[in-house]
Amino acid sequence: MPTLYNWNAKIERLVELETLTVEQVYEINSLTNYEKELQLKKIVGKKLNETLKSRSDLFNQLCLWIVKDWGGITSANDKDTVNVIKDFLVQEKPNFNRIASSSKVGSYLYPDRNIIYDSRVAYSLNWIILSENAGQQFFPIPEGRNSKMSAFDLNVLIRLKNISNYQPKNIEHLNHKLYINNADKKLFIHKKDAYFELNNLIKIINEKLWHDENEKKQNLYYTEMLLFSIADREIFMDITSRYAIK
Repeated sequence: MPTLYNWNAKIERLVELETLTVEQVYEINSLTNYEKELQLKKIVGKKLNETLKSRSDLFNQLCLWIVKDWGGITSANDKDTVNVIKDFLVQEKPNFNRIASSSKVGSYLYPDRNIIYDSRVAYSLNWIILSENAGQQFFPIPEGRNSKMSAFDLNVLIRLKNISNYQPKNIEHLNHKLYINNADKKLFIHKKDAYFELNNLIKIINEKLWHDENEKKQNLYYTEMLLFSIADREIFMDITSRYAIK
């Protein structure tokens, strides 16, 4: 993990958001990306919990920092983002729309029960399920901007391996506008259930993966960081070395 994780967020604005001092910014920026991330998870998560009910304006600004400055979703509309996060926090099965944004805040706020659901995490997890025959259902993948992941669209690979689901009895059946949508229902978890199911699965994986390390076992972001880190490197290598059309 210390060598795999390479996300390096800008943290200077956390000074004006009353979360870090100038000295802390300097100290945290001198750490490795992995160590820096662990510090941010704890410090920003603590501040979020402190401001959730007592200082809504600061809480909202911290949420926007997580989505835009830390998460890199810079084009997001501030008002829309805040509303999406508010809805996320009160729903057991949150809307899949913009789940990559809202779940970032959820993971910082409640790391023991929320994981970040973004394209890299879903991509890695789906390939593991597919390549290891570990299950019959797959997670919908939010839109992403990674060229390596786009080049090997995992939805296509999943459909190819399960090609019998898509073979029509006759060519007229292909005239149905929802032909692919109906076939996908057999393989892909419905979007309304996707985040709920992802959290439940990661909790089980987290328990097994870090069974002898309490700190990691209690915080789902360790598994999320691992899935995130391997998506366009180790997973890409695995796909290109193992997958072949014969």
